Amino acid sequence: MIKVLHAIDSRVWGGAEMVVSMLASGLRKRGCRVSVWTSKKGGYAAIFREKLKEGIEVKEIPLLNDADFISMAHFYRAFKEYDIIHLHTSHAAVLCAAVLAFLPRQYRKRAICHFHSLSANPKHYRRYVHGICVSNGVENFINETMPWMRTWCVYNGIDLEEALVSCPLLPSSNKVRIGYLARMSKGKGHEDLIKAFANLGRSENVELLIGGDGKLMPYLQKLAKELDLADKVKFLGFVDPRDVFSFWKSVDIACFPSYTEGFGLSMLEAMASHLPIVAYANPVYLEVFDGAAVLVPIGDIEKLSCSLKKLLDNKDLRSRYGKLAYERAEKFSKDVMVDQVLSIYNEILRGI
Repeated sequence: MIKVLHAIDSRVWGGAEMVVSMLASGLRKRGCRVSVWTSKKGGYAAIFREKLKEGIEVKEIPLLNDADFISMAHFYRAFKEYDIIHLHTSHAAVLCAAVLAFLPRQYRKRAICHFHSLSANPKHYRRYVHGICVSNGVENFINETMPWMRTWCVYNGIDLEEALVSCPLLPSSNKVRIGYLARMSKGKGHEDLIKAFANLGRSENVELLIGGDGKLMPYLQKLAKELDLADKVKFLGFVDPRDVFSFWKSVDIACFPSYTEGFGLSMLEAMASHLPIVAYANPVYLEVFDGAAVLVPIGDIEKLSCSLKKLLDNKDLRSRYGKLAYERAEKFSKDVMVDQVLSIYNEILRGI
């Protein structure tokens, strides 16, 4: 039985946290002993416990700054107790790396860094030799910036059955709804989407639903008001992880105007919900959608608006792209993701 620790210093609940939850659950079903460590500051231990149920330890540790000696002590003991230490964020990696400096070099082989985005700072990972990347784009970035690291590409997965049985979050409407679910932060493209929607919002039968929260929400709400869209752009705030598929079941078109992504789990959830998708043609979206979405040049608000309008005006076209999206989503199941990660664990342990 492989003993696995997943550590993530969650500050917001998002795709990485969902991936940890699916991996922990799937590995447990395959006979591993699994623990999940998360930060006290994030406050998401309760969500992890609810999702993971019995048989998986969920533990809160500080995971604060670089001088967090309490968390370092936890990681030191973890190397004595677990076969694999699986790290999902840079802060956890920094604290764990501080411990590796005082352990024999062979312990480094039992640590795996999971790269969920293109924002990893190489100086935080100099003591690590194994990395899992969520897309080919991320893997290319890691190979270029951290050439000492052995990497594997493992796409994020989703629960297709959950997508099929979920009910809409909102009551049905006679309006065509465009939806976007993402943290409101720089680079996610919320401003572009609202401006593109302004060209469509003159119609009475369309509205924009935006799920998620973040520092940019007040600015985006102000922008919608300035564009005279206050009654057509609905800010739903934080969407409970249990309700993500229900959110997508409440919309007719999904839009992803993100300028850059590691691998957005939200887009898979929309695809699994049979939704037609319009998105910016960033490298990861090109890789993942593979022809199953309408892609437009990054930052081209006019083309974003025109593409949305084509889908709004053509129900058959929406249906066709929704079917393509679902067929593509079937290639990204959580079982495939878990099996690939378990195979990597076994490969690493055989080499120790």
